[in-house]
Amino acid sequence: MKSTLVAQPATLSIPPEKRGLGRGDSDVPKSKKSATSKTSSAARASSIILIGSSFKTSSLAFREALAARLSKNSTKLRREPGVLEYAQLVTCNRIEILVAADSADVAERSFMTWLSETPGIEPGSVYVYKDVEAIAHLFRVASGLDSMVLGEEQILSQVKDAGISARTSRSSRGSLSALFDTSVNVGKRARVVLKRSGASYSPDESVSSQALRFALGRLPSAPRTVLLIGTGKTTRLAANQLEGAKLYVATRRASLQSFPGATIVSHKDLRRVAAKCDLIISATKHKGYLLRKGDLDGKRRVVLDLAFPRNIDPQLNSGSTEVYNLDDLARIFASRPSSLGPESRRAAELVSAEAESFSRWLLASRQSSALSKVYRWAEDTRRAEAEAALRRLSRLSEKERRVVEAMSKRLVSKLLAPPTSFAKSSSPDFPQDQRLDVIQRVFKQGEK
Repeated sequence: MKSTLVAQPATLSIPPEKRGLGRGDSDVPKSKKSATSKTSSAARASSIILIGSSFKTSSLAFREALAARLSKNSTKLRREPGVLEYAQLVTCNRIEILVAADSADVAERSFMTWLSETPGIEPGSVYVYKDVEAIAHLFRVASGLDSMVLGEEQILSQVKDAGISARTSRSSRGSLSALFDTSVNVGKRARVVLKRSGASYSPDESVSSQALRFALGRLPSAPRTVLLIGTGKTTRLAANQLEGAKLYVATRRASLQSFPGATIVSHKDLRRVAAKCDLIISATKHKGYLLRKGDLDGKRRVVLDLAFPRNIDPQLNSGSTEVYNLDDLARIFASRPSSLGPESRRAAELVSAEAESFSRWLLASRQSSALSKVYRWAEDTRRAEAEAALRRLSRLSEKERRVVEAMSKRLVSKLLAPPTSFAKSSSPDFPQDQRLDVIQRVFKQGEK
């Protein structure tokens, strides 16, 4: 999907985080820190591109294959033609690549060619957003508006970590650094709005908490024995909500302070312990299946596989053992009736307004850089030609030399006035970002 950035840069000297939203923005806390201090690299990029795949568009198997390829090829992808900056967001429910590019079409073709080689890709598996739509999408993701559970908190820290990772790896130092910083600020502000939505949003809700509630509903009675595979946040939250059950925790650690009263299980005893449990929840970064078809008997149980990549063989699912992974949960949650309250809609409006504000700031930075480069080139050319002419006119008086110098400056100023006016204009048929591209290309040719 393509979008254009239309702006009046003269009114945009204030970074997006410190600009008000107009009507009603007094209810929303202002960000304390500007995320747009690094403008030199930001001004170089002509487009922001987001290429991704999520639980809404693709299968879990495809995202697993894509994540595996990405872990091996991310360094190579940063060097694709047209790419100036690169960042990636990989979670259990989405994989998104963000690029600041000097040629959107070239960069998009390169990435789509690479993506087309991923096993399991189907039409519609991958989405592409550009410029303000890419910015708005990332803001929606950070705000939890694009999550399986409205406003979930974990995605905000994941967006923040993705930005930090790109910055520390030096693949993002301008446009994308500012974009990720702003995304975190917008995500926090959107949640302030969502907290007013009552029943439609709870800050404590998450995919794992809703999944656990669903699993308990599938069992005939409260589980007496529970196996938790992994010791991360997901299993810790589950342990807190399973009071009264006998807990087993499969881990390679020697002790578990976060699971008081739980029995530690080694991975070699995993199948034996799993066979006597009513509920099994797995959420580790282990690569490969920990439980496979045939490992468990016919006892009635529910298995939640919340890991990415999956820990449980889907073929373990049988009449007595019900296995649910992230794809299954996405379908179950999507089938439930949902209605967004006014606060949810206002949070979406906030995201949209902030995306427009950021895109205008970005375009203003680009315009300032593009025109300043043109003026520097013109001044360097004027000075060189004037000096060459004055050397040939060695008998001129000092006053006459000043006249020639002034004439050359007026000539350059008048010649640059039309392209400057052209670059600052915009229309639906010829938006400002395309005009800037024309100016940059014309005067880049002039530099040669």
